[in-house]
Amino acid sequence: MADDPLMRIGPFSRASWISVKALRAYHEAGLLVPAEVDESTGYRSYSIAQLTDAATIRQLRQLDVPLEAIREVLMARDPAVTRKVLAEHGAVLEERLVATQRVVNELHAAIEVPSLHTPVHRRHETGRTVVLYSSTINEADFEPFLTVGFAILEEAVAMSGAVIDGPYGGCYPTVVDDDAQDVAVFIPVTSAPLLPAEVRAAGARIDELPATDVAVIAHHGDYDHLEDTYRELGAWVAAHAEPAEDLPVRELYLVGWAQTDDPAAFRTEICWPIRSAPREKE
Repeated sequence: MADDPLMRIGPFSRASWISVKALRAYHEAGLLVPAEVDESTGYRSYSIAQLTDAATIRQLRQLDVPLEAIREVLMARDPAVTRKVLAEHGAVLEERLVATQRVVNELHAAIEVPSLHTPVHRRHETGRTVVLYSSTINEADFEPFLTVGFAILEEAVAMSGAVIDGPYGGCYPTVVDDDAQDVAVFIPVTSAPLLPAEVRAAGARIDELPATDVAVIAHHGDYDHLEDTYRELGAWVAAHAEPAEDLPVRELYLVGWAQTDDPAAFRTEICWPIRSAPREKE
């Protein structure tokens, strides 16, 4: 078995929450160079270990730290250097310095956060009939999309008399892109109801989620550290399975705003579609 399995750029993008476009730019800048580049196709592949550097880059870019300063942090791998870079970045970062330093230290040490998630396991998801609402949105529109989408779906279920058959969920592309992307939220139902015209006009529709094997991890608590859970799940898929890149990643909101107003009580399952048979290792 390979010590550090490789991930193609698409799964690496989803696991790191960095768009393919940005990963290519970081490669060209020499900031995050793929472990392998296929000479005939140009396809980029990354090692699992590079998820730590990717997470560091994402955190610092969210603070608008310049690429050359990030390069200095990655090359030094020294908390003292990180503090110096952030201090030099400006007074606007002072209030966030302690939190940012903590995150970077955790990433460099590859510290897991077991209280936020469970071990990864395989599961077969049967095909499901769902009432679904989809849209093309940017990251900034995500929370309003969820609020509007689930409100429309709940109205559709109530007006049609459909019987809910499982937790609310969402479908998200396997590749992160800086541009607007197609996302969807859904409520599973026992059978396909006839939806009234007004909810169909609002965007609700009946759809089918195909059966698939998935790698599952459960995230506990609010969504502040959700990307950490995605990173662990992506690394597991790279090491133990073959991602089904033609199917979206599913999130199942086992406990969410519909059940509690306490984010600490939230429980979310992330289901990454995989091929039915494990990938052969050397």
